[in-house]
Amino acid sequence: MKQLLFLLVLFAAASAQRLSAQGAETSLSWSDDLCQRLDDLASEADRVEHFTGICVYDLTAEQPIYKHHAHKVMRPASTQKILTAVAALDRLGKDYAFRTTAMQTGYMEGTTLMGNIVVRGGFDPMFSYGDLRQMARAIHEAGIDSIGGQLIGDVSMTDGVRLGNGWCWDDVPSSTTPYLTPLLFNHEQEVNSRNTKCVEHPEEYFLLILLRELREAGVAVRDGALGISTFPQNVAGTSRTLYTQEHTIEQMLGQMMKKSDNLYAEALFYLLGASGKFSQAGWKDGARQVETFLQKIGVNMDHVVIADGSGLSLYNYVSPQDEVRVLCYAYQQPAIYTTLSPALPVAGVDGTLEKRMKSGPAFRNVRAKTGSVKGVFTLAGYVTASNGHILAFSIMCNGAMKGDAARAFQDKICQAMAQ
Repeated sequence: MKQLLFLLVLFAAASAQRLSAQGAETSLSWSDDLCQRLDDLASEADRVEHFTGICVYDLTAEQPIYKHHAHKVMRPASTQKILTAVAALDRLGKDYAFRTTAMQTGYMEGTTLMGNIVVRGGFDPMFSYGDLRQMARAIHEAGIDSIGGQLIGDVSMTDGVRLGNGWCWDDVPSSTTPYLTPLLFNHEQEVNSRNTKCVEHPEEYFLLILLRELREAGVAVRDGALGISTFPQNVAGTSRTLYTQEHTIEQMLGQMMKKSDNLYAEALFYLLGASGKFSQAGWKDGARQVETFLQKIGVNMDHVVIADGSGLSLYNYVSPQDEVRVLCYAYQQPAIYTTLSPALPVAGVDGTLEKRMKSGPAFRNVRAKTGSVKGVFTLAGYVTASNGHILAFSIMCNGAMKGDAARAFQDKICQAMAQ
């Protein structure tokens, strides 16, 4: 009996060892097979005129899978938005809010305000027509039927520079390259209707519509009583807050990532920069916050340049492996990943990936941020492989004159990873 038990134990151990070896072989063959497919595609990329970098990391196994020029620094285009988003979520959290506030100064004589209405802009790209109408009603409901002073737009949150660092001057102003100001109104709807006043002079447009809405609400405002202040209004002790509208980072992230909205990205970039200053935040303040975050997660900053939040700037430089490091960090932080992942475009479904990868294993599988400026086409995000492992990846094509060819190549990489 003892001999029989010994043989059974020996057989079980041998079987377990064989199964373990088979599992390792299966895992190895999957990894080798994927690397072979990616090698073939990388060789294809090296035969064309533009330069391509690829980095793939297995988040489930916690190990790198594939690198091809992964350490080379390139222009990221709109995949820069991943760096901005993750840095902001890490520094501020998803519930941190853009805030637009209306205050009164001076004193009341009956129903007449002997002072000003000051609207302090918080660079909220979601501030809508409905929000502005509600602001006007709140001012009237505060017992104000007439304003003896001015309507003042306080834009002191930022330094007043209206273009991003390294933006092409001949691209602005436009719906994709708007003037920057912390006093925004109805951006998406007005841009879609090609309202040039909104795009070129957003803070003035804000006050003009507020003036109209105040009058419709029953508040008398004299003609010409509009002013823009680039310095913080000193209203302490004589002010009363009449209205505040907030929108959180989580609420705005979908538009920023799925639609690749540059104004939303710059708004978040400046919100990040302003979180460390009382007023007059500039692009360097936003860049400093992103750089601090990248250093924290181990990115070598010797060859990384952060110039803006959207990727419009020609001065941004980062490598595929740096982008993957950011994606890895986001995945490892549940509070960040559960906010970031739903905001990313889904292959063949929505956002800037709606018309790409509409079939095959990448369909409804890849969640990634696209990027494109002249000669630059990038893609970075997550995909689930055939073995169930979640992969983080970055594909950067620089110097590509034909965007369709670069995008088709990136789609092949995604199909290979999902296969």
